[in-house]
Amino acid sequence: MSTPLRSGLYLGTVRHRRSAPRENAFRYGVYQLLLDLDELPDIDRAIGFFGYNRARPVSFHDRDHMGDTGEPVRDKLARWLRGQGRELGDSRVMLLTNPRVLGYVFNPVSYFFCLDAAGGLRFTVAEVFNTFGEAYCYLLDGVEAVGGRAVRSKVDKQFHVSPFMPIEGVRYEWIVTPPGERLTIHIDEFEAGEKYFDVTLNLTRQPLTGATLGRAMLRYPHLTARTIFLIHWQAAKLWAKRVPFFRKPEPPDNGLGGWQPGRRRGRWRTS
Repeated sequence: MSTPLRSGLYLGTVRHRRSAPRENAFRYGVYQLLLDLDELPDIDRAIGFFGYNRARPVSFHDRDHMGDTGEPVRDKLARWLRGQGRELGDSRVMLLTNPRVLGYVFNPVSYFFCLDAAGGLRFTVAEVFNTFGEAYCYLLDGVEAVGGRAVRSKVDKQFHVSPFMPIEGVRYEWIVTPPGERLTIHIDEFEAGEKYFDVTLNLTRQPLTGATLGRAMLRYPHLTARTIFLIHWQAAKLWAKRVPFFRKPEPPDNGLGGWQPGRRRGRWRTS
């Protein structure tokens, strides 16, 4: 009997709530993959319609994360962390992300959980993408405990995500739980010390198998294309509510080599 994968499939919901300058809220069902970066070749062999760095109905490609190069994601992550004064060492890395579906990929946020030998959370890297083909990483290394295993990290906003949200004077507070049977990530966004927006991702784990992944795909057909459609649908609603518009500045450089500004990450790819 083969050894069960440490990687998993997570099903649940994502909720966004805005309180100012206009109220807006929504909740959608989602699934995401939690991928042990050391298991990617094993997942390729175990699930016939999953491909690692090759075309399949569902696939994961190294160049979709931490810079648009074909190097292994773990190597790129280790190099980026070194630039932040951290060493990845022999940490296990679990990546929570959307895979490519029929060659198309878009991820609002992907999370790299860097775990110690006992499975404890050393730190998390949040890789944020926008619809302009740009990406930025935040190092979440807070140690403030927030009920159980969750930890809180506070970082200044640096990266343009939505034209209906400012950057100047904005601060994020991230509450992250390490992956287990349940996985929760909560983000509060503050402007001048006043909270005006929050996001909550609530997920429950299932084993990652061909059967569970197939059922998730039937439940949420073409998840990645659906994600980009819903982003633009919500933007249209904010525009109709006359929420102030902020022009996109030049993206900051935080050491992600290989990204080409203006090259859309949400796109069709077959290889």
